[in-house]
Amino acid sequence: MAVDTLEITVLIAFWAFTIWRFITPQSARGKAVRLTALLVTLSVTFNRREISFATDQILHVPDISVPLKNLATVAASAGMVHIVGIMSTTPSTGARLRRWVYALLAATGATMIILFILVPRSPARGDFVAEHAGTPLVTAYGVLAQLGLAVGLLCCLVLFRPAARRAEPGLLRTGLHLLSAGAVVGLLFMANRVLFQVSHAMGSTALDGTPAMNVSRSLLGGMLLLFAAGISLPALSGLRRWTSRYLALQRLRPFWLTVTTAVPSVVLGDPPTRLEDLLAVRSVQLRLYRRIIEIRDAQWHLTNTQSPTATLDPASTGSPAAAGPAAADSASPAPSGTAWSAFAGPAAPTATRADMDIDDQVRTLLAAWRSSPPRAARSVVATPVGAPSHNVPSDTPR
Repeated sequence: MAVDTLEITVLIAFWAFTIWRFITPQSARGKAVRLTALLVTLSVTFNRREISFATDQILHVPDISVPLKNLATVAASAGMVHIVGIMSTTPSTGARLRRWVYALLAATGATMIILFILVPRSPARGDFVAEHAGTPLVTAYGVLAQLGLAVGLLCCLVLFRPAARRAEPGLLRTGLHLLSAGAVVGLLFMANRVLFQVSHAMGSTALDGTPAMNVSRSLLGGMLLLFAAGISLPALSGLRRWTSRYLALQRLRPFWLTVTTAVPSVVLGDPPTRLEDLLAVRSVQLRLYRRIIEIRDAQWHLTNTQSPTATLDPASTGSPAAAGPAAADSASPAPSGTAWSAFAGPAAPTATRADMDIDDQVRTLLAAWRSSPPRAARSVVATPVGAPSHNVPSDTPR
């Protein structure tokens, strides 16, 4: 019961990580990771007894779930080999070795398909690997299946162990160590399954008992648990950062709406509606950058400051860059008076701290918004700035 609960929990964690990878924008490297994650998740899914049996019944092919999970594992191993190549600082160094590994995995998959067709199978519960353990065809199939798994696990060690040593202390480093430990436990599981097939081929049934089967399931469960925890910790860190950016985007909307109503020319495109802001799950970081830039540009206009404002460069890693407002060349006189100064806050200085990141910008702007009198906000909206621009929105921000 405990092992079943553990496997279901791990399965949920794998699917959550995979879905998150698919609904968030990814680089070329990230796309390779998410495809590999999908293949691993499918392999884990087909490994569940209930899902395996249901798949066989639906497709009306006895034990079809066995090659499905094993071929998904082989494909995931090929994905890991590809990731090793794109993560390497010198990709050309191991290019020839990777090509040989690709050929080995392709031959492994093709041979497994042929063996699956030749092995006698039945629609009863259980699969042919256990039912005909020790026969030449099943022994060859089992060894090839574990070979496909071993390639992926070795790639995990090549990737995660050096990365863990280089990483700063934190969730990422802990996650990398857990992934490395998962690869080690996985290699032990692989050795256990190979020993099971070889011992049966030699006529021994010592590994058929319940204790031996519990050891095998525990090794599999431990490997999957370590992998699930390893991918979850960095993902939780990323989720926490995404949640912070999403909430900042919503909290800055009243400030942004007020100043862009006064200076509509600073809006970079048609202003997003409230619903568009709420549904901005794939572009939160970019939207927040734009929102800060537009608020800062509007501050520049409305305070009639001649020094450039501090905006964020979307191409950078998060540090602000000193830049002028979007429509500085066509600005007209802005409203003046202490009421607006109290509302808008001081314009950002020309020289900003080098380490000031997006969170600092958000905190600064929210503090200015909280300290503003509501009367000032109403007076600004009542007197918009007529700054002509090629980018004047067609509609009033909602």
